[in-house]
Amino acid sequence: MRIFNKIIVFFYSLIFIFIGTGLVFFAFHLAGKYDLSILIDYFVNFPNLHILVGLTGVLLVLVSLSLANISFKKFQAEKTIGYSTNGGQIIISLGAIEDFIRKLTHQLPEVKELRSEVFVTRKRIEIETRVVLWSTSNIPEITERIQSAIQVQVQTLLAGIEKPIMVNMHVVKIAPKDNDKTKKIKQQEIPFLR
Repeated sequence: MRIFNKIIVFFYSLIFIFIGTGLVFFAFHLAGKYDLSILIDYFVNFPNLHILVGLTGVLLVLVSLSLANISFKKFQAEKTIGYSTNGGQIIISLGAIEDFIRKLTHQLPEVKELRSEVFVTRKRIEIETRVVLWSTSNIPEITERIQSAIQVQVQTLLAGIEKPIMVNMHVVKIAPKDNDKTKKIKQQEIPFLR
């Protein structure tokens, strides 16, 4: 699938390069300076040109439709996760899982802010977590505790889904506590000179 995506990106890039080059030629009146009639005559007199143009058009339409189909399916698949029970189908919004994780970490005093994104792949459920910790935190200990808490709670929440859950932690900032700010301000004060 990745090779197909690379081919599509290359194909669309090539089309936009041709369009952009044509617009540059048009904008700077370069078509009059260079004799493009030889190139145009070559393409017009090319044998079986109509077949080549027709196949290119069909290829463009098929690639566009397949790209739209893939994008639409991926967009829908990424927003929900589901499983079947004896009573029917259960679909869970990934946004609900992200809210659950955010509320779960409000109980940890070392965490100032936490944002997470949940991605569902064929093999597993990946949770990308960006966290802001207080400066008084022991980073290895708290991140490991957050990872295990998220993993255990989400596995309990999604008991019907048998995919493994992977939690990736990114500490994006270490924020000073209010006590640390007042200490720094007091240290920076210049003593009164007499």
